[in-house]
Amino acid sequence: MKKRNRITLCLVAGVLILAVSATAAFGSVNGYAKYKNALKDLALEETNFTAAGQLTMSFDGETIVTMSGDYAHAGADYSSHTRTERGGTVQEEYDTVLNGVNTWFSADKDYYYQSQVDREETNLLGYNQDDEMENRLITFVELAADTVVGDLKNNFVEVGAENGSTLYQVNISQSQVPSLVNAGLSLFAYSMAETNSEPYQVQFEDYDQNAFHYYEETTGETLSDEFKDHYRNGGDDAWYEANEAQLEKFYEVTGECWEDEYYKVLEEKGKGVVYVHPDGSYDYYADNAAFAAAHPEETMDDLYQYVGQDMTLEDVDCTFGVDSQGRLTSNQIQVTFNTTGEDGSHHKMVIAIDLTVKDYGATTVQPLDVGERTEAH
Repeated sequence: MKKRNRITLCLVAGVLILAVSATAAFGSVNGYAKYKNALKDLALEETNFTAAGQLTMSFDGETIVTMSGDYAHAGADYSSHTRTERGGTVQEEYDTVLNGVNTWFSADKDYYYQSQVDREETNLLGYNQDDEMENRLITFVELAADTVVGDLKNNFVEVGAENGSTLYQVNISQSQVPSLVNAGLSLFAYSMAETNSEPYQVQFEDYDQNAFHYYEETTGETLSDEFKDHYRNGGDDAWYEANEAQLEKFYEVTGECWEDEYYKVLEEKGKGVVYVHPDGSYDYYADNAAFAAAHPEETMDDLYQYVGQDMTLEDVDCTFGVDSQGRLTSNQIQVTFNTTGEDGSHHKMVIAIDLTVKDYGATTVQPLDVGERTEAH
């Protein structure tokens, strides 16, 4: 699941960068500056605001993944609630830092966790203005976006006002997309296809459960459900101290390269995907296509399954709102890609983002309601 979350987060970041670059390339100087500065200030300057957003990715009209979240930021404190749905499976997480205490839990668990944290007032991305490397990175990203803009302008249209914000809209068709953008997407798609054309991968249905199974089979001992749950989700210092001996033995046993038997299968076959079940049994697939067909739930948010051999930007629809102080209040983006599969078939991938931001300077973080959950120790 952690791998999936990283992929989805990278996807969100990539779409935002693409949308900013592509839409800005056709905006007036003022429109471009307002959009760029509003996004930049939200990420790097603002320390008090409330945001809510949703991302949806669909492929040939079928929804692949949906993410939604609420976020409140007030100086050193924050609270977040995220919900991710893919293939009928829902993952929901709550996380709050308030007055130096971090509290978090998963909606499907009966426990919650707490720990002390040393956190100072910060911006959304944790940007440090005194860090020279970070300053140079920001300068590079700005110049790269400005380079894409070039001399193009006048496609942003002011469409009205709403709740004290001025709204702008831009629509970009495939013929208007800068060639640099499509060249980059094409390179990206081909690179991913090449990387995954000769797979050499061991995929675990549940890695932790496999480790538990190996330990119990090797030692003849049965691990408690409490140990397994805390091992997966973490615990406080008291729990680690109380279970130190058990943890050391678990690490010692499971550190014996027990995964090697699965890699030996790949060595014999030369390539492929080995899919390991929780009980240690496995299935072998000669390529990614066969694996994806058998286990779509495991591959549905792996980008290479959708970008194929080639990828172009078909159109971008973007609407955003800024208040009288130039702060971002809303942003709706829909980006449509044309992709070409290994068999030459053409597909449509759509990524849509809906973001609202409010309560600048007036946000307070509330204590996290843990319900009837008990604290994990």
